[in-house]
Amino acid sequence: MTDLNELMGSPFVRVKLVAFVHFFFISNAMLGSWGHGAYEFYNFLFLISMFWSMHSKDSIEAIQTALVINASSIFFDIVSISLHFGIMNGWAVAFSIINLILRPVSVALLYKEFNTRGGTLPTGSVFPTSQQRSYQDIDRPTQPTPTNSQPGPNVASIF
Repeated sequence: MTDLNELMGSPFVRVKLVAFVHFFFISNAMLGSWGHGAYEFYNFLFLISMFWSMHSKDSIEAIQTALVINASSIFFDIVSISLHFGIMNGWAVAFSIINLILRPVSVALLYKEFNTRGGTLPTGSVFPTSQQRSYQDIDRPTQPTPTNSQPGPNVASIF
């Protein structure tokens, strides 16, 4: 059992496992007649972002893109399955529902990979700062002048 825990602890195995499992279920779910291209479109983007994450092993943006697309695909899957349930065959329904059930697990695995690569989610305000910023007058910039130098021409008087 420790070998399985050690294997799942490896960052590259997590991304490859998520990509393979979703590839398997998405390709089987697309065997049905969906009647629209939305399901194919966002799942294609997800798989491309997963391949990008596998290729760029240190990229935080690649895994973050895959994580965002996968998390938003939960909502998109619910809408797609509920709207097109009547026109899909049983095979496509079964695999699309299983794929939907596995998405929260893969979101957790991708989030763990995101943290492993050094990514952090923003917390607090939109413009985080630890100190209060003062107003800077751009008409009259204040620059420290050296004490031993001669005063130069007044540039402000030119304008």
